[in-house]
Amino acid sequence: MNLLHFALPLLLAPTVAQAQLARAARIEALTADTLAALTEMSAPGAAALVFFPDGGAQARTTVAVRVDAPMEILRRALLDAERWPEFMPALTRVEQTARFGRRAAYRFDIAAGVLNVHANTAITERSARRIDLDVDASDFGPAGARWELIPQDRNHTMLVLTSWSDPAQGHWLFRQAATSDPSATAGMNVAVDLTLTLALARRARSLAGTPTPVRPAAGSDDGASLPGPVPGRWMALHPRYYTMVFALTPEGAVRTINVTGQTFGPAAEVVARIRDVSHYREHLPGVRASTWNALPNDIDSARGHLLLRTPFDAGEGDVERRLEGASTVFIDGRSGELAASRWRWDVSSDPVRGTFLSLTGVPNAATATLLTRAVSAREPFLVPGAAALRQLVWLRSMLSGIRPG
Repeated sequence: MNLLHFALPLLLAPTVAQAQLARAARIEALTADTLAALTEMSAPGAAALVFFPDGGAQARTTVAVRVDAPMEILRRALLDAERWPEFMPALTRVEQTARFGRRAAYRFDIAAGVLNVHANTAITERSARRIDLDVDASDFGPAGARWELIPQDRNHTMLVLTSWSDPAQGHWLFRQAATSDPSATAGMNVAVDLTLTLALARRARSLAGTPTPVRPAAGSDDGASLPGPVPGRWMALHPRYYTMVFALTPEGAVRTINVTGQTFGPAAEVVARIRDVSHYREHLPGVRASTWNALPNDIDSARGHLLLRTPFDAGEGDVERRLEGASTVFIDGRSGELAASRWRWDVSSDPVRGTFLSLTGVPNAATATLLTRAVSAREPFLVPGAAALRQLVWLRSMLSGIRPG
């Protein structure tokens, strides 16, 4: 052995990053019951869990997707980081800078539209089914991730990614985005993790010899009625997690996004809030103006005008509120940038688990701000990721202040 043998581990985990790496090590494995529920949730395409969404760097987000490829092929695609730019267009270059055993250090160069950013990362093979990624320093701030590969059968694998990040320590632009809302960091994690998992799933499918369509556009809304949530084992994940489901088209585009939260407050109070569109501005961050026809909340249809402004999306236009049954509210865009926007609120209750509020929507590239357009120019999946962030923020705000009955 020589001095280089002892020095390499220090190069791969510099002292200045020890605090961040310690936090990354606290990413815990999901329980078998949680993984089973997550597998069920991901059937339409992909699913996500959000734990402690207001925690900033302490928040944990998990994204899962079922990959049409054997575990060995998926693992090869994940570990071959230097080839990631071939199927992740935002990466302009990945260079391995050191290796020690099962741990390798890389420099990532990323084109984020309005600026080019860099990240010093380390990828560690913990086992045949677990791979860790540590971002020691980057313009996005420090971060950590845990990849788990779970065989379903000979030709299918669940890819599960759990991560944390701290953009408050990154470039000024990302610091501003992170502080725009308490849940912004968790939402940005979901957007990035969704992009990574779907890109790797497509890569593994190609390596497995299955024809893969051309990379889909940012979104694909076929105009069909938005589906409401279906009861299932995912309900047991609440209130520990917020849950998300991403329904994909056959070509792989995100068609709809569902975000669900839980409260022990009365269902009647939640229903009253989602029906009372005249007070949406008070409950929904980013709604800067909201004017509606002066109609009672039990009238089936009401017309209004919304102005949205957030760091990730913005738009203005006429919308229509429609009631369906006692606990479902549709908001349909009718003009302007909101013409392609559609949302559906659903309230359900369970005598043991409490009240569930779901918000289902479609990605709308027309409302993307300069920041979102810049970072999604190369990665179209970031547009539905930004939509998921907005839906998470809206749902949490709609439930805020509702106390147990």
